[in-house]
Amino acid sequence: MRRLLRQLPVLLAAAATAAALFAFVLDALVMPHIVDVPLVIVPDVRQQDEASARQQVARLGLRLARRDTLYHDTAPAGRILAQDPAPGLPVKRGRRIRVDVSLGRRYYPVPATLAGVSLREAQLQLDAAHLALGDVQYASSATVPRGAVIRSTPPAGTRLPRGARVDLEVSSGGPELPKTVPPLQGLTIAQAGDTLLKYEMRLGAVATMVRSDQPPGIVLEQSPVAGSQVLRLTPVDLVITASPSLPAPLPDTLQEQAMP
Repeated sequence: MRRLLRQLPVLLAAAATAAALFAFVLDALVMPHIVDVPLVIVPDVRQQDEASARQQVARLGLRLARRDTLYHDTAPAGRILAQDPAPGLPVKRGRRIRVDVSLGRRYYPVPATLAGVSLREAQLQLDAAHLALGDVQYASSATVPRGAVIRSTPPAGTRLPRGARVDLEVSSGGPELPKTVPPLQGLTIAQAGDTLLKYEMRLGAVATMVRSDQPPGIVLEQSPVAGSQVLRLTPVDLVITASPSLPAPLPDTLQEQAMP
């Protein structure tokens, strides 16, 4: 019995070697003569929709199988992104062609927790939601604290593609509270007018100063100065550049807003 136990490892190794040799002979020499499976060329199914690709490979005696599904910014849902084996390779009939299929563009909901938080917190929430901060407009509110978000556009829950911009309306406090004058120097007259509207102010008198080192229509001075506390709808006077030969442009949309 002990002698048999000592010889057992040798017998097991010999059996394993014989099994491996039998499998090799069966696969390499015997099976090709028993099973003759013709070869076909793998078609290129990339950029096709999955249903069409499945029909195409079936006509060749192949099978289509999903390997993975991925979000994609440009490929619509159901479009094949990649395949294995690669196109042009010879394979036996019955082989599976594994493909990665697009889920289409991924959309992210506008956070429902923007209203009532600070502008900084709102921006952090948008970043976490893979969205971007858009335009910020200030509005008087008797109920929302100064500096807190009143609402978003699009509203909470709207599903947007990655990186889409979300505009915010932020409280500047009650209508009777003073508002902070924004910095306007260096902006174009059109940009300055738009900024004043966002801060609940108006464009006041517009004077010009001839400058050859800057294009016409750039804000050089403002009154009241940036950072001043003024009442809502206070007009802000500007001095803008003008060329020696041409007057500074005042966009049509600002003609009515400008005060004499």
